[in-house]
Amino acid sequence: MTAHPALFRFRPVAAALLSAGLLAATTGARADALSDLQAAVQKLQAQIDELRAQQAAAAQKAAAAPAPVAAAPALVVNPPPAIPAATDIGTASALVPVPRLLQVKTNGGSFMVYGDVDLYANHMHSSSGARINALQDGALLRSRLGFTGSKDFGAGYGAAFTLESGFNATNGTQADQPNANATGLTTSGRLFDRQAWAGITSPYGEFRFGRQNAEIQANGNYIDYTERNLGSVVNSFGVPSRYDGDIAYTSPRLFGAQVAAHYAVGGGGQQNTSTFNQGVFQLRTDYVTGPIRVGFLGLNAKAPNGAAHGNQIYYHNLYANYDYGQGTVYATFVRSNNGGGALNNTGGNEIGNIPTVVNGANATGGTAYDIYQVSADYRVSSTLRVGGLYGKIKDTVASSGSATGWSVGAYWQAFSNVTLYSLLDAIDNDATASFGPAGSAGLTKTFTGTNLTGRKITGVQLGGLLRF
Repeated sequence: MTAHPALFRFRPVAAALLSAGLLAATTGARADALSDLQAAVQKLQAQIDELRAQQAAAAQKAAAAPAPVAAAPALVVNPPPAIPAATDIGTASALVPVPRLLQVKTNGGSFMVYGDVDLYANHMHSSSGARINALQDGALLRSRLGFTGSKDFGAGYGAAFTLESGFNATNGTQADQPNANATGLTTSGRLFDRQAWAGITSPYGEFRFGRQNAEIQANGNYIDYTERNLGSVVNSFGVPSRYDGDIAYTSPRLFGAQVAAHYAVGGGGQQNTSTFNQGVFQLRTDYVTGPIRVGFLGLNAKAPNGAAHGNQIYYHNLYANYDYGQGTVYATFVRSNNGGGALNNTGGNEIGNIPTVVNGANATGGTAYDIYQVSADYRVSSTLRVGGLYGKIKDTVASSGSATGWSVGAYWQAFSNVTLYSLLDAIDNDATASFGPAGSAGLTKTFTGTNLTGRKITGVQLGGLLRF
C-alpha cells in the first residue's frame, strides 16, 4: 500500500522530462524544414535569373538581326468594299458600300468590275390631260458597266484609271448613240461615254486626265435628299455632266477644306479652228467641320472666238448641309444662264447636247436663272430613309419663265446590293417655262410642246437599283 503514493509523486517529474524531450525533437524538425525551404527558394531564384538572362540575350539577337522580308500577299478576290466606291449611294454623311461583281487585290494593286441596273415604273400626268406610263432607266444611277483599278507605288504615290460605259437597261442600247448629224466622236458613238481617264495620286493631291464627270455632277449627294436625281428641282433645270479632254487636280483635305480644279480643252480636234475655240473651267471648294458641310461648285464655258453674243455659259452652285444625327438638312442655291439646258458633253463638243453646241449665237445666254431649294431626310432605320424637298426656278428676266417643284420619297436598302425606292413629285411651270422631271438618265419617254410648256407635271415612280 505504501508503494503507490511514491510512484504517484514521481509521475510529474517523468512527464516534465518527457515533454522536454519531445519539444527538443520538434524544434529540431522545424529547423531542418526551414533550411530545406530556403534552399529550394534559392534554387528557384537562380532558375528565374537564368531564364531572364536567356530572354534578354534572345531579344538582343533579334534586334540585331535584319527584318524578315514579308511574303507577297496572296491573291484576294472580292475583299470587303471600301467607302466610297464607284457607285455607292448614301446621304451627305454616310455612303452604303456594296459587294462588287469582281474585285481583285494583290501586291499593292487592285482591279474592279462594277456596275448597276436601275429601272423604274414611271407614271406622269400633265395638266393638259396627257399621260405617260413607261418603264424608264436611271432614276438614281444611269445603268452602267465600269472597270477601275489602281496601283500603289509606295511613299504615298500611285496610279489609277476608270473606264465606264452607260446603257439603257430598258432596251440594251448604249447611252451614246451614233449620230450622223453630230460632229466629233458621236458620229459613230463611243464605248466609254461616261468616263475614260487615267491619273496619278500623290501626297500633294490627285491629277487626272481624260473624259471625267463634272464636279457639279459628281457631288450631288451634298445637294438634296435625292442626291440631285429624280425628284430634285435643281436636277430638272439641268446639271453639267462630263467633258472630254479634261485636266483635273484635287487637293488633299487640310483642316477640313478641299479644292478641285478642271480645265477641259475639248475633243474632236476643234481647238484647231479660230472660230470654234471653246473650253470649260471648273472649280470646287468644300469645307467640313463636324456635322456641317458647305461648298461651292462652279463652271464657266467659253464661247468660241467671234461669237455673235460672246456669252459665257456658267453654272454656279452654293450648298450647305447639316447632319442632325437621324438625317440631314440641305440648302442649295444655283445661278446659271444655261437656259435649262444640260451643259452636257455627250458628244465631241465641249458644251451642249447632241447635235447642238453653245456657239455664242443663242441670245438666251443672256437670261440668268436663280434656283432655290431646301430639303431634308430622316433615317427611320439603318436600311430605310425618307425625305422631301421644295424648290423654285426663277427666270430673272421674265417671270413667266419660272417654275416651282416639290417631291417626297423613300429609299429602302432591301439587300446589300438592292435599293428599292418610291417617289411622288411635281413641277408647276409658269406660262413660258418648260421644265420637267429628270433622273440620272434623261427620260426616254417624256412630255414635249403644249403638254409641257406652262403645264403642271406630276409623277409617281416605283423602282429598284441593283448594284454589282
